[in-house]
Amino acid sequence: MKKSLLLLAALAFATASFAQTTPATTTTQLPTHRVHRMGQGQPKTPEQRADHRTAMLTKKLALSTNQQAKVRQIMLAQAQEGQALQAKYPAKEQRQARHQEMKAGHAKYQAQLQAVLSADQYGQLTAMQKEQHHKGEHGGKAKAKS
Repeated sequence: MKKSLLLLAALAFATASFAQTTPATTTTQLPTHRVHRMGQGQPKTPEQRADHRTAMLTKKLALSTNQQAKVRQIMLAQAQEGQALQAKYPAKEQRQARHQEMKAGHAKYQAQLQAVLSADQYGQLTAMQKEQHHKGEHGGKAKAKS
């Protein structure tokens, strides 16, 4: 009987202590616009994007240190080119032209990655890219069929 009362008291104490912890700000309004996925909503520099993508590929493809350095250079060049294209085509009306140039750049960087990665690693990379494309490029949700 004493054990069950002691257990009940401990459970009540633990529940009460957890119930008292509240979030610091409960009145914060969530943003209504899309927040950048990689961070706190701030656009990342090309160096930060290259580091992030290199780390992700290192984890998923088991890159060697030599491959990591080469992949980071490729990712950095691609991120810098993407940033330059956004500056070159800032208007929404120019989106198609920017898209065409980015597509050509993507093919160039894919060829460079293929030269750095082993055949197995490159196969895994293309499979990951296809999977991401099928999920919806940046949303992570399946595209709605219309």
